[in-house]
Amino acid sequence: MLSLGQPSDGYTLVTDQTSVRLDNTPSPLTAISIVVAISALTFAGELALADQLPWGEEARGVAAVLFGAIAAVWLTVRNGGSLADIGLTRPKRWWTVPLWVLGIFVTFGAAQALVPQLLAPYFDLPPPDMSRYDFIRGNAFAAVSFAVLLPLTAAIPEEIVYRGFLIRQFERLFDNWPATAALAVLSQALIFGSVHFQWGLGGVVMTTIMGLIWGAAFLLCGRNLWIVILAHSTAHIVLVLQLYSAPMTS
Repeated sequence: MLSLGQPSDGYTLVTDQTSVRLDNTPSPLTAISIVVAISALTFAGELALADQLPWGEEARGVAAVLFGAIAAVWLTVRNGGSLADIGLTRPKRWWTVPLWVLGIFVTFGAAQALVPQLLAPYFDLPPPDMSRYDFIRGNAFAAVSFAVLLPLTAAIPEEIVYRGFLIRQFERLFDNWPATAALAVLSQALIFGSVHFQWGLGGVVMTTIMGLIWGAAFLLCGRNLWIVILAHSTAHIVLVLQLYSAPMTS
């Protein structure tokens, strides 16, 4: 016996022994490619229109991650999901949130100090190139503005794309592989690190490590994206303070 039903988001093929869902949900590789392509094309547009855009090199890449986050949310909702599917849910225990944020931040700080030492016998890892943010040094208005804007224009959309969306899609992609979660975390971290190429090799390595720590924390804390968003925002604020207080160079 064979029958064909039509639910709101696709078709259901029913036989005597099986029921197979045929819907419009893209494969995980397709979903990943769509988000990455939209981000890459937007970044290319930023480069091509650099002279006409109202922002300079210091904000280059912001539009790319914002459009990537919009695409990630749209794909999730379009396929019957919700914001909860990418981790935007209330923490189960509010009192644990500061502890998680502190633990994530301290772990990243320790890794940031330790990794260059571990790599030193093989090659000298240059520090991240933050020269395009030199205008923040000693500029209180710029420092406060960036400390407020970075969580909105970087921490939130980046966490939506890389931890909330890509980890889930890579888990689908590696569903039948051993260590699925570990492969998903590693894959999104490699992409996250590579898109920070403007910070040089040191920046790529450090943001890859950041992606690994943030991704692991996202899974360990019950996939609550707000926790890693807060940790990411804390890291940005500390970075801004470091840039503001850096000694002037002659």
